[in-house]
Amino acid sequence: MSASPFQRILIPIDFTEDADVAVHSGFEVDVGGVTVAVAPASARSLELAAGVVAEGGELRLVHATPTYESARVYAGSGMGVLGSANIDQVHREAQEASLKVLAALAEQYAEGVRCSFTARPGTALEIILEEASSFGAQLVIVAASGRGKVARFFLGSTADRVIREAPCPVLVVPPVHEGG
Repeated sequence: MSASPFQRILIPIDFTEDADVAVHSGFEVDVGGVTVAVAPASARSLELAAGVVAEGGELRLVHATPTYESARVYAGSGMGVLGSANIDQVHREAQEASLKVLAALAEQYAEGVRCSFTARPGTALEIILEEASSFGAQLVIVAASGRGKVARFFLGSTADRVIREAPCPVLVVPPVHEGG
């Protein structure tokens, strides 16, 4: 480990619904009675990062939570939709739950490695790029989504954009497919 040039590695972590047993890594955390699973390529990314980070280096696990900012337009309209205070509370609770999952994941896959955690609302791409810059990442290890070519064309690919826009090298971990 000590020969590694990477002191600061950023690892975006993707959660998946526990009902999607065929695609999750087998790593699950119960957060307030809800089971949160981690995508297998995300778990593999963290495992890889733990193996290549320099001795005394740091891994930063990052998760983008959904944003509910657009719901603010309905506040006060009598429609009973979330107001600003409620949206802020939802964001805080999502952050707290995400941080618990990230800490448990690090304990499982990066034992003995210094880790820090970030979870906040926004799009995955914006959060990853902002964290890569503010953390001073020397490497980003990102999991590919496993979507087909058509889905990537219409939806875009976060991994593809991170490769093009990150301020440092990017290592992409392929998705885990059935039987492999």
